Amino acid sequence: MIIRVASILFVILILGFPAKAEKLVLACHEWKPLVDATKTNQGLFVDILKTAGKRAGYDIEHQILPWNRLITLTKIGEIDGISCSTFVAEHQSWLTYTQQAFWITEVGLFVRKDSNIELNQLIDLKKYTFGALKDGAYTKILQGLIHEEIKLIFYPKEINGMKMLIEKRFDILFTGNVLGNYILQTKNLDHADTITYLETLFLEDIHPAISTTRLDAALITERLSQGYKLIKADGTLEALFKKHNLYPTSYDVNLTN
Repeated sequence: MIIRVASILFVILILGFPAKAEKLVLACHEWKPLVDATKTNQGLFVDILKTAGKRAGYDIEHQILPWNRLITLTKIGEIDGISCSTFVAEHQSWLTYTQQAFWITEVGLFVRKDSNIELNQLIDLKKYTFGALKDGAYTKILQGLIHEEIKLIFYPKEINGMKMLIEKRFDILFTGNVLGNYILQTKNLDHADTITYLETLFLEDIHPAISTTRLDAALITERLSQGYKLIKADGTLEALFKKHNLYPTSYDVNLTN
């Protein structure tokens, strides 16, 4: 009887965990400070991804590529997927997302401290000018939250947006809380202390997603989700935050619906 039980447990273990970790190739664009080619293991987000992947039986190779290129490579199956995707229902024809979000980005308003801008009703912000990243994903979101006809001034890179806010070339910068504060704290901008984060307007769930060119995409995403939950439950996730000295605004990263 004991031998039989042991045999059953052995079979379960063999089926549940690959004997040898399978390689996955995932990619993200440069997304400092979370994905940064100059940082250990390419930054906190990639460290979380690789650690969760290892728990799920995957050896993840992570690449940093231009966004349009990584999308193309994922669609044709040259790489296995995107590490830092935002859920878009229309993309489910070529992507299978993890149920578990690996990061939640708070996106909101940076303003000058002397601007006296306050947030009461969103429509009241329509009178101000907004900085918007050229070809950025947040512009349509911002227009949807406030008004289609808000005044937009485009900038080429995130650091340029913060500089232009400081220089009073527009009134409000709509960007990620972590990213904006990282720029203010590390880029030695003149008068960085004149800028403050006013309030969060939007939460963006960040998921790994696997190309549907892989027939086992659903299985991979399920295992990655379980791997994340394991490292969160045993304190490994917290240790990674400490390792990179970078913490999410909230530790309560929940399953998405």
